[in-house]
Amino acid sequence: MIRSVLLALLAAGHPMHTSVAELESAGGEVRVAIRVYADDLAGADADAPADSALARYARTHFLLADAAGPPVSLLWLGAERTGGALVLRMRAPLPGGLGGARVVSSLLHERFTDQVNIVRATEGGRTTTLLFLRGDGPRTLP
Repeated sequence: MIRSVLLALLAAGHPMHTSVAELESAGGEVRVAIRVYADDLAGADADAPADSALARYARTHFLLADAAGPPVSLLWLGAERTGGALVLRMRAPLPGGLGGARVVSSLLHERFTDQVNIVRATEGGRTTTLLFLRGDGPRTLP
């Protein structure tokens, strides 16, 4: 019985659609690492295996603006596969730090109605967590 339930779960893929973005700010720069299930990206705008397609997709659906208002330009650092996940890496100058910065994380919202995106921002030993559901707009970090 247990074996058949496990086989059914494995055949169905993972039961939830989630991404987790980690933002770390230090020395006037922010580093971004976004972990997504690799199979969730199949069929999304990021379907092509080339870094350029992933970079374009990530920078379209993950946005960061500093406290003064203008959006920052995220520099693509690449993607790496770890098990069933992809980690998308970017960085940007952010001289004022993360305080007051605005974030949008809409990765895979166009594909899955139950997609939940979590953003954890760490600066100076303090961590703030933001949650993004489909249709959510920008959130401001404290």
